[in-house]
Amino acid sequence: MIDMPTPGAYVVRAPQAANFAHSLVQHWLDSQGETPFKSCLWLTASPQTVVRNLLEPYLLKRSQAPKGLDVVSVRNLWAKGHATHGIRQLCRSLDTLCVLQPALVIVEHAELWFNDSDEPLARRSPLAQMRLLNKWAVHAKAHVVTPVQGDLPEWSTFADGLADVSNRGEFEFRPWWPTQWGLQTNLWNDNSQFSQLPLHQVLDSRLFGNLKSLAQACHHLRYGEAVQQGIHIQAHGEINSQNASTLLRMGADSVWANKENIQTWLGVRADQIHHAQPGELPTLLHEAGFARDLHEVFMPGLLTVVANPTFAVHGLMMLELAKRWSMHCTITRLSLMRHMTAQTALRLANWSKATCVFTATREAIYVLKIWATEPDEVAYRNWLDSCFRENLDVLFSGDIQFIGEETQADLLADLQEELEPLSVEDLMGEDLNEAAKLAELWHGGPEGQNHERPWMQRLNKMMTGKTQ
Repeated sequence: MIDMPTPGAYVVRAPQAANFAHSLVQHWLDSQGETPFKSCLWLTASPQTVVRNLLEPYLLKRSQAPKGLDVVSVRNLWAKGHATHGIRQLCRSLDTLCVLQPALVIVEHAELWFNDSDEPLARRSPLAQMRLLNKWAVHAKAHVVTPVQGDLPEWSTFADGLADVSNRGEFEFRPWWPTQWGLQTNLWNDNSQFSQLPLHQVLDSRLFGNLKSLAQACHHLRYGEAVQQGIHIQAHGEINSQNASTLLRMGADSVWANKENIQTWLGVRADQIHHAQPGELPTLLHEAGFARDLHEVFMPGLLTVVANPTFAVHGLMMLELAKRWSMHCTITRLSLMRHMTAQTALRLANWSKATCVFTATREAIYVLKIWATEPDEVAYRNWLDSCFRENLDVLFSGDIQFIGEETQADLLADLQEELEPLSVEDLMGEDLNEAAKLAELWHGGPEGQNHERPWMQRLNKMMTGKTQ
């Protein structure tokens, strides 16, 4: 049984998600006298014959009859391709099904409830949906496991724990995973080799004041320093698992929830520990890279052109996160010249320098960007000019920056209701290397759309076994 020390919502990536779910149920059945989970709820999309074959050996012998196991089929939902009421309905259903405490809940095909379109716009983001599932799990003292396979769904970014397992169900890689004392990752260093590192930086959350300062310090130490080192955050119970997992992706190796003796737990010498102070780290030099990478953590792979609904849903999420992380969010509307199409303008986008999210209507291009601090007018104009490979006055008749959270939220709601939305395929065309048809202004093909940030590159390498 995989170790899940605290209630919450866990995502486990397996070569075969259904097989992993079956093995998890079977392991629970085989360890009835030992497992801390006194009940197990299995939401399965497996055929009835498969479920019967799995349970039959236990049902034939009265002494081994499974106690506390509930099996619910979701095959009807699977056949329809969607659930009716999303995560909220899932949590309501779980309330009626899960009665024994503590509980293990195994949810196959969790995507049936995520990505629900019936929720209000502000509650439709992957963060809001995962937060709702986490809230239910903590309230019910349940450990919810959602096996997935293939590409990671975007809602997995906000899970309490994310792990990659082998065909045998053994941990191969844990981008972030809770322990009895906090969260840890093996994105940056092998946890078992901590004693071999020459230096371990410890950041006290109370000294750094807020999440942004902590994340900036982690980011600087990880990307701004040449030395290989361990980076650990000494929290005091005020950092939740979602924020802790973000700090791990911004460079930390571990986040200690309470005041533990880090030296003892890590198994390192006192002379390997350095308690970093806020004034020691020149984080201002790395503000642009920090803001870009933090944005990528919350919207992996989306610093590119996206459809209007995606722009609206994730834009509202980023407004909320910008406030929580003491960041600044700008949304700008660039009105197209009469002779200019959105398709042609976006072929001239400078993706790598813009590091923002684009969307378009037939009349305008919209860009959303996260900043470490509110930019002055000069910095903002310089950035806007760098977003395209042609002068803005050739492409656009003007631009409007939307100021204030309420105004930005209203704009995003309007984009969600766009009457004639353009798809990403409409905007970029099938051949991304086709030259833009704007005479002699630019003859190169657009750069690749998915400029993955360092933590994502590291994650992909680890999951495909390509690291050294």
